[in-house]
Amino acid sequence: MHLQFSKLRVLLVVAAGVLLPTTSVKAATLSYDASVPIQKTNFNTSINIPKFDPKLGTLNSVQLLLGGEVKGSIRLESEDAAPADITANLAAEVSLLRPDNTILLTTLPKASVSANLSSYDGITDFSGTSGKKIEGLSDRKVESKTLNNDFGLFIGSGNLILPVVAAAKSSGSGAGNLVQGFNTNAGANVQVIYNYTLKQPPLPPRKVPESEIPLLSLAGFASLMVITRKNDRKSYR
Repeated sequence: MHLQFSKLRVLLVVAAGVLLPTTSVKAATLSYDASVPIQKTNFNTSINIPKFDPKLGTLNSVQLLLGGEVKGSIRLESEDAAPADITANLAAEVSLLRPDNTILLTTLPKASVSANLSSYDGITDFSGTSGKKIEGLSDRKVESKTLNNDFGLFIGSGNLILPVVAAAKSSGSGAGNLVQGFNTNAGANVQVIYNYTLKQPPLPPRKVPESEIPLLSLAGFASLMVITRKNDRKSYR
C-alpha cells in the first residue's frame, strides 16, 4: 500500500508541474511633481498630488522630496565707531505640510556672505566704506523622507492637497550698530514617489496537447521505476 501511494503522489506532482497556473509579482513606481514659483516670503500656498489608487496593487512606501530655493539680495551698513567683520545669510525655511498643517518635510536653503566694513562714514546708504549691497544671491537645498507605514493620507481617489509655506530666515551679525535689509524670495519643488507591488493576474492553466500526453506518461512511468528499484534493493538487503 505504501508503494502504491508513493506512485500516485509522483504522478500527481508531475502532472501539477505541467498544469498548475502561476502568479507573478512585479515591483513598480509612480512619481508626481508639483512646483511653487519663486515669490516673496512669507507665503502660504498649496500643491495638488494624485493619490495612490489601491486598485493598482499594494503600496509599500512613499518617498517625499522637497527642494527649496531662495533668491534675493542683502544690504548692510555698519554704524559702529570701529571697523567690523560682518556675516549675513539670505535664507528661507520652506516646509511641506499635511492637510492638518503638521510638518511632513522642511528644508532651509541659505546663501552666506561676509564683508569687512570700516567705521561709520556718516551716511546710511549701504555703500561707501561702511556699507555694502550684495545682489543676485541664491541657494537651493533638497531634503527627502521615506514613509514605510501610515499611508492613509496618500491612498484613495482624486488629489491630495498639501500646504507649502516659506518663512524668511535672513539675518546678519558682526556689528553692534548694524543696519541691514533683505529682499528674500523663495520657491519649492515637491516630488512624491509611490513604490508598490503590482500583482499580475494568474496565468490560465496550460492545456496539454495530445502530442505531449505520451511524454507526461513516460515521465511518470520513469519516476515509478526509480522508486520500485529502490524498494527492490532494500528488500534484498
